[in-house]
Amino acid sequence: MPFIHITTWPVNDKDKIVKLQEDITFVVHENIGAPLDKISVVICEVQPSHWADAGVPGNHKDFLVKSRRKNYEK
Repeated sequence: MPFIHITTWPVNDKDKIVKLQEDITFVVHENIGAPLDKISVVICEVQPSHWADAGVPGNHKDFLVKSRRKNYEK
């Protein structure tokens, strides 16, 4: 049955994690009819320093800009 794995940066509000798991379970149940007790949702939190977009670590001071690059600077 469905196993949903979400990877995200740390979430400070644990209630938001619980709400996300509940909402995802509901949507999967409603859309594909899987029994509630057969839907698993796992949230893995990754430190920004262990996450990179476009080769730029999430804790880099210019992450929001540099992580959108399309080419390496020469």
